[in-house]
Amino acid sequence: MTTSARVVVLPAGASKLTVVQVDLPDPGPYEVLVEQFATGICHSQLDQMAAADPAKPLVLGHESSGVVRMVGERVEHVSPGDEVLITWVARTRERAPQPVRIPFRDGTEAVTRNVYTWATHAVADEQYVVKIAKGLPGDLISIVGCAIMTGAGAVINSASPAAGTSTAVWGVGGIGLSAVAAARNVGATPVIAVDISDVKLELASRMGADKLVNAAEIDPVAEIRRLTARDGVEGADYSIDCTGLAGNLAKSVAATRPGVLGVGVGGSTILVGAIRSPFELPGMELINGQKSLIGCFGGACHPERDFPIFLDWFSQGRLDLGALVTDRYPLDEITQGVEDLRSGRITGRAIVEF
Repeated sequence: MTTSARVVVLPAGASKLTVVQVDLPDPGPYEVLVEQFATGICHSQLDQMAAADPAKPLVLGHESSGVVRMVGERVEHVSPGDEVLITWVARTRERAPQPVRIPFRDGTEAVTRNVYTWATHAVADEQYVVKIAKGLPGDLISIVGCAIMTGAGAVINSASPAAGTSTAVWGVGGIGLSAVAAARNVGATPVIAVDISDVKLELASRMGADKLVNAAEIDPVAEIRRLTARDGVEGADYSIDCTGLAGNLAKSVAATRPGVLGVGVGGSTILVGAIRSPFELPGMELINGQKSLIGCFGGACHPERDFPIFLDWFSQGRLDLGALVTDRYPLDEITQGVEDLRSGRITGRAIVEF
């Protein structure tokens, strides 16, 4: 038995996406077949397309919502009819997830690195499938598996700011906006949003930022220091850098609070945005200021532990996913969605609805 599905593919050696009809085989022992509600469009997919192997087709996407249709014989945590999120971080460390093969009707196939979600139906290793409560809006929650996880997770897991500590979020796209909301929800104050777009900064205010800094108009480091001055010391307790820009990291570090010898350590910069080029930092500022730089992969999340937290925030009105999802596309317009993201026209997070 097979399941007919429409899947977005970057063909081998091609530069343009196409939507193809495939016949997905029944799930293997540790696999789950999910009929999808919606999926996010993430900057990571732009990087993957740019670095695609010219000899192999590429399937994309790594965050979605849907309903389970079939499960493999060794799958125990979900059953047909369960509503789920697909993510790219494994639920547990009990078993290494395995790649999934997607056969095409011309006899070729694609092999996933972890998951694919730009499709009406997806087969995923059960490690990437997280059961959730039924009845949540599938369009809005589809971005929990990457955007929310990465941004909000960086705050609650890597920074863990105590109530009353200052937090600056650099770059308020989908991930940065999630970090802003999380900082507000854990009681950080002030929560400072930094970007070069007034439109994005307006959205950051709606998500919980109480101070907005347009880095194209004023010196963001000086402004953050001014906004966070207390007891004669300037600088944010935490910088959450979501920009992905190598040249911005030194600013994020410079904007954090220096420590006082014998009294306390300095601020921390959490590196969230994927920087793919070398960067330089002033070493003595880290040493003299007793500052720290912390890398954060996938929000340091454990999906089964953290996703319920994010969904509870949403249900309580403390995480405005309706504001965060700013752009929607049908599957056949996925190319337009990707181009809009590449050209900077997406304010928050874009999704594909099925």
